[in-house]
Amino acid sequence: MNTTQTQQTDTLACLPSAFSLAGKHILVTGAGRGLGQGMALSVAACGGRVTAISRSTDELNHTAQLAAERGGECHVLPADLSDLAGLEDLVRAAAQNGPIDGIIHAAGVQLRKDAIDITPEDWNFVQTMNLQAPFFLSTAIARLQEDEQRPGSHVFVGSLNSSIGLPRIAPYVATKTGILGVARSLSAEWAASGIRANVIGPGYFRTKLTEDLLAQPEQKARIMGRIPMRRLGDPSDLGGMAVFLLSDAASYITGQLFNVDGGWLGA
Repeated sequence: MNTTQTQQTDTLACLPSAFSLAGKHILVTGAGRGLGQGMALSVAACGGRVTAISRSTDELNHTAQLAAERGGECHVLPADLSDLAGLEDLVRAAAQNGPIDGIIHAAGVQLRKDAIDITPEDWNFVQTMNLQAPFFLSTAIARLQEDEQRPGSHVFVGSLNSSIGLPRIAPYVATKTGILGVARSLSAEWAASGIRANVIGPGYFRTKLTEDLLAQPEQKARIMGRIPMRRLGDPSDLGGMAVFLLSDAASYITGQLFNVDGGWLGA
């Protein structure tokens, strides 16, 4: 066996451990419910130490309880991400649970209005929560990671609207298109430091953000008829992709969008 073959064999032998998050400290925003909670639980189940971030202490405690029941470790850190000036302090508080290896930006808001009815206040609120907060939170974390010469993985949450535009949600579409651009820019800027930035694009999942839409029979029928898998996503469906992107198995992947949409964009 030549040297190249030996190296390839060694690489294959270490693959199972490369997918583990054991020893990694991962922040998850929006971890109190929905997609954020589902991904936080997946990270904890795969050995990661989670710091769960959300406004609601009660919801975070529930996430921590679910993680413990699955044998995982989850610390809670209540915070209001719309307070952009407080994000540096938030990162320092999270780092008390250990050096930060990665983050999942699952927190977000939605607003359904005709474009002609959207106010500047509407627009600014959605931009702050969905675009500015993830950007400034990641840059605060990256400063620590670069100071510590620690590689990292930053996982942003986009949507179908990172690739297409859907009606009556213009501010949301702007943020989900924007977050893909942010991740691509950060990936180019941080790659040499071993810090990666990728985007997961969920399709239609049953969450707080979609319950009003799915409560309308005509809209639900339209959506279900468009999904090739003929079902809505479950928050646990994002876990595999999130864990992969946070793990060493994805160490050569950055600046990419991964759609988890039941086949919507492929149909």
